[in-house]
This record gives sequence, structure tokens and C-alpha cells, in this order.
Amino acid sequence: MKKLSELLRSKNDLTIGIICCLIGNVFYGFSYMFTRVAQRSAVPEVQLALRFVIAFILMTILLLVRHQMPSLKGRRKWPLIVCAFSVLSIYYTESLGIYYSNSSFASLSLSILPVVALILAFIFLKERPTRRQVIFSFFPVIGVVLITLANSNMGAVRPIGIIMMAICILVSAVSRVINRKYSIEYSSAERTYTILFFGSISFTITALITVKGDLSAFTYALSQPSFLASTLALSILCSIIALFLVNYSYSKLSVVRISAINTVSTVVGVLAGIILLREPVNALSAFGSVLTIFGIWQVNSSGQREQIPQVNTSGKADA
Repeated sequence: MKKLSELLRSKNDLTIGIICCLIGNVFYGFSYMFTRVAQRSAVPEVQLALRFVIAFILMTILLLVRHQMPSLKGRRKWPLIVCAFSVLSIYYTESLGIYYSNSSFASLSLSILPVVALILAFIFLKERPTRRQVIFSFFPVIGVVLITLANSNMGAVRPIGIIMMAICILVSAVSRVINRKYSIEYSSAERTYTILFFGSISFTITALITVKGDLSAFTYALSQPSFLASTLALSILCSIIALFLVNYSYSKLSVVRISAINTVSTVVGVLAGIILLREPVNALSAFGSVLTIFGIWQVNSSGQREQIPQVNTSGKADA
């Protein structure tokens, strides 16, 4: 009876983890479009600073109202800080990648993550992939190469954009391993709030350095309706809700499966870029997109067995 209860709990946790990760990635998919729109009125550093400051203020108000402010008293803090800055590195390189390319290319480039995440998860977390996962993980690599060639020929992607997205992919894979490792020690709320706290400070400092202390760069951006709407969407949907949901899924799913579910953000990001932003597309990039999405879908449908440690609501490991 106890084994049956544990089995049902395990399946329920897996289902909840997948649902949270899926919803979070839908919001992340639209984030590429919102970021691209916001960058029409501000450089990436200013856009990130305002996005995280707004998100931090909103989440602080929410936690104060609910009397759920995170407390790290008596607990080590450096792993949480490492988690935060690993995620912030993703936001920064991704934002620059979008700025120097387009939202469709950026979202599809990140589909290569399962390959890198699969390797790192095997080395550091001992999460052994199946043969099918290994084979189909290379499909996104080929697809992204084709998309890069197609977009470069159309002048939609600059070399610096490709470099930034390559760095973003590597940083993202490392961050997933780090977050999975410490997901049993800190709750998703604690990790999310810490990311927003350090993001609001570090991105504001970076933005002030970039614009040489010219505050008009901030006021001008906030005066633009399109920037304000996009940044509010990014702050609420992506920097709070999506970040919280995906952080929660780290305690329920393997790194390989989490990376594979990025298919959703890829599909949403590509469609939003092409349909809503009218970004260029041709036969080669379309074929690359299909190849990428098919490969990730096959990786995720491999039925890998999950072996995930359980956490309680406080974020501390269960005994």
C-alpha cells in the first residue's frame, strides 16, 4: 500500500512538473516578441533594468500582502546567489542575441539546449539519457545551423547575434544543472525572488554605465506605450509567473526533460515572430524549424524515467 502511494505521488509530481514547465515555456515563447518590441525604444541594458525593477517591486508587494517574505536565516546563501547569477547571465546574453538578430532566430537557437544539457546532466547529475534521446538531440543542432544560414543570407542575423546566442546556450545549460542541483535546498519562490533582487540591482548598474548616467534613456522608454506594455508583460508573465513555474519544475523533472519541453517556447516564439512581427522566413529556415521542433519532440517523447529528489514547501530537502 505504501509503495502504491509513493508511485501515485511520483506520477502526480511528474504531471504537475510538466504542466508548470509547459505553461512557463508558453510565456517564455512570447518573451522573445515582447523583448524585440521593447528594444525598439531602449537598448537591451535599459530594457532589462526596467523589466527587473518592475518585477521585483510587484513580487515584493505580493509577498508582503501574503506574509510570505522569504527568510534565509541560518541557511547558507552562496548557492542561491550562484543560481541567481547563472539565470541572469541567460537573460543578458539572450537579450543581446535578440537585439542583434530577431526573435524567431533567438527562440530556435535555444532549441539546441537539450544537446548541451544532456551532456552536462550526464556528467554532473548522473542522469543517463536513452539512445533515442542522444540520436534526436542532434536534430536541433542541424536545424539551427540551417536557420542561421538562411537568416544570415537575408541579413536578419548579424555575427554578434550568433555569438551571443551561442554563449546563451552554454550558460543556459550550465544554469539548468545548477538549479536542479540546488532545487532541493531552496523553494521556487526563494530562487525567483533572489533572481529578481539581484537582477534589478545588477541590470540597473549595467544600464547606467551603458547610457553614461543619462536618465533620459529610462524616462523616454517609459513614455512609450509599446515599451511599457511589453515590459509589463515581460515583468509579470515572464519574470514572475514563468520564472516561478519553471523554477518549481526543477524539483520535479530531469534536466533533459526540462530542456526538451523548451519546444513549446520555440514554437510560440517562432510563430509570434513570423505572424505578429512579420520577421523574414524562407524555405530553408522553415525546413530547419521543422527539423528542430521534430528533434526536440522526439527527445521529450522518449519516456525517460524520472529520478527526482522530493522537496517540501519550505524548499528544504525532505528527510
